[in-house]
Amino acid sequence: MKISTQKFAWMTTGFGVALLAGVPAFADDTELLLINPDPTQNPKPNVMFILDTSGSMTTTETTIDPYDSTQTYAGACDTNRMYWTDVDVTPVCDAANLNYVEKSSFQCDYATNQISGIGSFTNTMVQYRDGGKGGTSTSGIARWDYLASGYHTAPVECQADSGVHGDGRSTHLWAANGTNLADPFTDMPDEELSWGSAPRNLGYTFYDGNYLNWKNSPVNVTMSRSDIMKEVTKKVLSSVNNLNVGLMRFNEQQGGPVTLAISDLDTNRQAILDAIDDLPADGWTPLSETLYEAALYWRGMPAHFGELITENPTDPNALASTSPEVYDAPEWDVCAKNYNVLLTDGLPTQDDDGPALAQALPGFAAALGRTTCTGSGQGHCLDDISEYLSKFDVDAVEDGDQLVVTHTIGFTIDLDILEDTALNSGGEYFLADDVESLTKTLLDIIANINDRSLAFSAPAVSVNTFNRTQNLNDLYITMFGAKARAHWPGNLKKYRIVDGVIVDANDNPAVDPGTGFFYQTAQSFWTVGTDGNDVRLGGAALQLPDPVSRNLYTNNSTGNLTAGTNHVSPANLTSFIDSDFGLTGATGEPTMADLIRWARGDDLLDENSTSTTRYVMGDPLHSQPAAVVYGGTEASPDMVVYTATNDGYLHALDGATGQELWSFIPKQLLSNLTRLYFDPISKYKQYGIDGNLVPVVKDVDRDGVIEAADGDFVYLLFGMRRGGNDVFALNVTNKNAPHLMWQANLPQFGESWSTPVVARMEVAGQTQNADKAVVVVGGGYDTVHDTTSHPATADGVGNGIHILDLATGAELWRAGPDSGADLQSANMTRAFPNQIRVVDLSGNGLADRMYASDMGGQVWRFDITNGNAASSLIAGGVIAQLGAEGTGDTSAAATRRFYNAPDVSVFTDKTQQRRFIAVNIGSGYRAHPFDLSAADRFYSLRDPDVFTRLPQTAYDSYPVITDSSLVEVSGQSGVVVSQSDRGWKFTLPGNEKVLADSITFDDQIFFVSFSPDSNSEASCSAGKGTNVLYRMFVTNGDPVVTNLDSLADDDADPARQTVLKQGGIAPSPRILFPSPDANCTGEDCKQPPIMCIGVECNPPGFKNNPVRTLWTQDGIE
Repeated sequence: MKISTQKFAWMTTGFGVALLAGVPAFADDTELLLINPDPTQNPKPNVMFILDTSGSMTTTETTIDPYDSTQTYAGACDTNRMYWTDVDVTPVCDAANLNYVEKSSFQCDYATNQISGIGSFTNTMVQYRDGGKGGTSTSGIARWDYLASGYHTAPVECQADSGVHGDGRSTHLWAANGTNLADPFTDMPDEELSWGSAPRNLGYTFYDGNYLNWKNSPVNVTMSRSDIMKEVTKKVLSSVNNLNVGLMRFNEQQGGPVTLAISDLDTNRQAILDAIDDLPADGWTPLSETLYEAALYWRGMPAHFGELITENPTDPNALASTSPEVYDAPEWDVCAKNYNVLLTDGLPTQDDDGPALAQALPGFAAALGRTTCTGSGQGHCLDDISEYLSKFDVDAVEDGDQLVVTHTIGFTIDLDILEDTALNSGGEYFLADDVESLTKTLLDIIANINDRSLAFSAPAVSVNTFNRTQNLNDLYITMFGAKARAHWPGNLKKYRIVDGVIVDANDNPAVDPGTGFFYQTAQSFWTVGTDGNDVRLGGAALQLPDPVSRNLYTNNSTGNLTAGTNHVSPANLTSFIDSDFGLTGATGEPTMADLIRWARGDDLLDENSTSTTRYVMGDPLHSQPAAVVYGGTEASPDMVVYTATNDGYLHALDGATGQELWSFIPKQLLSNLTRLYFDPISKYKQYGIDGNLVPVVKDVDRDGVIEAADGDFVYLLFGMRRGGNDVFALNVTNKNAPHLMWQANLPQFGESWSTPVVARMEVAGQTQNADKAVVVVGGGYDTVHDTTSHPATADGVGNGIHILDLATGAELWRAGPDSGADLQSANMTRAFPNQIRVVDLSGNGLADRMYASDMGGQVWRFDITNGNAASSLIAGGVIAQLGAEGTGDTSAAATRRFYNAPDVSVFTDKTQQRRFIAVNIGSGYRAHPFDLSAADRFYSLRDPDVFTRLPQTAYDSYPVITDSSLVEVSGQSGVVVSQSDRGWKFTLPGNEKVLADSITFDDQIFFVSFSPDSNSEASCSAGKGTNVLYRMFVTNGDPVVTNLDSLADDDADPARQTVLKQGGIAPSPRILFPSPDANCTGEDCKQPPIMCIGVECNPPGFKNNPVRTLWTQDGIE
């Protein structure tokens, strides 16, 4: 993609510099996607600058005089102030702008060099003050918080200073966690605040008032292109850290030498700046020959042009020998990122030797799949050489592949060959023509990171409404790409299951068994051409409607979202105000009308050079989509797929065509659109709708057709996860006319992580819908758990369970630690972010049991007495304490957390002639997948009171299960779990943890563990990790093998394990029962069951088709 720094209202930002400062401490599982798991594997990137020294660089341009921080510039901005913004808009210095702090209060010492060089600095920032995000004090509680207008002397700290500076004292190097602190800084790193957790997760850009005066009153000067290039490059390299930098130039007419070997910028800064200063401007532009010479240097091969042209000598430090000259390749690290940055102002000239030389490079044909360069004319091998460097390992000795990405800059010129050179290597092509645009370009290049296409959530598969023991065969897969920006690209793609295999639109296998992800050659349905594993190609994103006709709604009012006032369209501007969209009226912001056009898909920023439409979806990071059949036939169902993204959109997609029917953005998320429009570099994930989508279908006559006249309905429930604290309910019975039924945000709610569960309960004295249908949700997530240590005090939010009326959202019952709860429990000290397991044991259609897990490692049980008033409706309490909560052991090893719901099943042990409920759950710290401090386990608890309803008095004296009271089964088989034992535990090996729900089927437990890779090639890449599928018998955790007697104890654990190929955090296993081909008859038509973990599917180990054995209430599923 071509990036012009003049097409955007960009600000000059150095956020990427802060990204290079070290390993950031993330506060959620996106740390897996953006940083390396091993802190020792974060070497400095190697960057070779190839700068144009041709004669045309003497051409003069009118540009602004470069900024000089030693000079005081006159203007409206106070030079003793630092002005800040949280969007990409340069601040205006007037009486209305209160977003500034005095320089004496700006504690971010790391920013000093960059602000001195280029006047601004971007990083994650916090301010120690009282009040909420808006700056209004409501509680008098002081803490490190978001920045707020009017707080001019409250100290501001940046994450880049963590462990380095603090407030200037030599020991207090960390911003302290907590409230009303005597000292906002601490000398104890384990007392540091949790960066990345709200309200310590926003990036801000600070501008020196002096710089703003320079920027606001530019003085035009005439400078040669060469001087502009040198001045800007020196300024940028003076202001950044943590890079290894080298320098190449052009010879007068043939190739170019390595003027300066790649070396540590921090220790050799002045020598690098002097070498840039000495660059001439004469001769020709042999682009491909010079990049060829760079390839020789990267590979440590004999010099060619570097030795040939003696008047421009090669840096002796770049040579391993001088007679003949042989390059000493840069010091490789298996995890290093390597780049060329090529800047030129002209077409290739005197550039004839490239083809013969390039085509003779080792492995050229193997890497590119061709023996010759493409194209013709001067320098036509330039893009072939860049592609070669990005695909062929330039050092076969080191572990892994050492590859080089090339970024290109067209300086005052736009050349196709430069764009191809960048794109063919995975780099980016930039346009610049003056001091400001070139500064912005170089900073963007330094900030660049690679994208990855991944899938975290399970596929959406619709229940076959024509045979409810089967699934339809269409799979809807969400994908996303991780980026260090506000917007992460996402998509939803369609595939099918045929004979137990996921196939693409051409009936070819779609998933590469070697990677557990899609083949690059796969072609999803709805797509023209191959789209493979590229999130940006094909899928629903490429089917988005024309912006003018798109149906985009919000909730200015409840009820019918298609009402005129709910349309997000330029025709409905009077229904909104600027602040609804996060607009402040600052110079450089889009108008509300333009922002709405952009949100509808208008390509106002020229992101898509071939169309006026932005075919862009946000990422469905954790949100699992939902597929609903509205009618049709088994062979051709009328299906709608609902998917939600962190751009804040809920999309309704036609299951047959992928075309969007409508989309909905909750009004509270409209304010994120301005940030997404500018798409700033960001250390932390931007969240919108990230909760799972739960369809609730009532089909009265069970004919598979949704008919409102029959009393049928389709509701859609979802929470927001880190996007907010709300739970939404939409009526989507008419797939083209959504209605907002209700939006719940109770005072006790934390972040709404808990996936809603619909059941039926009868609560006396409460107004309920005719079906007695309720929604059960956990209280949500308290971000105090983003800090690794066990909290010293009770959670402030999320530590409760709520039951709401399905039709109205009214709260019918609540459990919590306070006296206002219907069930008050002093043990409810920890948040419930997980789905609540609701069970109908009696088969009468009413729920009578619930199981839950909390962040303290506790497991809960509840008994429901339907027909009672809320005060006596439910009794319950803790049945197991398996972590730090309630045990007295708050050590790191004992701080086990449950981010998963209990997996509950009724089990009959035929050997012991008894029945019990198996409650299965694994522990793991999902907020920090790289944290290895806890001794995580998988537990199978035994609840002997299968049908017995326990009174509250029994719960108050319940003999709680502890970790030490369970039988250990790891490393052995044939363990006897006696009738007196409370269950068994499996201590996970090494660094494994359980981050997704288990499932129990056919007396077997299936669960997936995750471990971050370290001390290996894989540890270099964000998004990696190892997932292991475990398969055990419920009875005693034995591996599922044919002959246990011949299994040695040392082989027991490997026999339980299957190592998966996919990276990232794998979702929960899912067993599917595909429908037979509608055109086939007979027993041979039955498709086998299939177990899918993400898109990695295998036989589950049994062949029988399911038989419905449990009662469900007709019409509500």
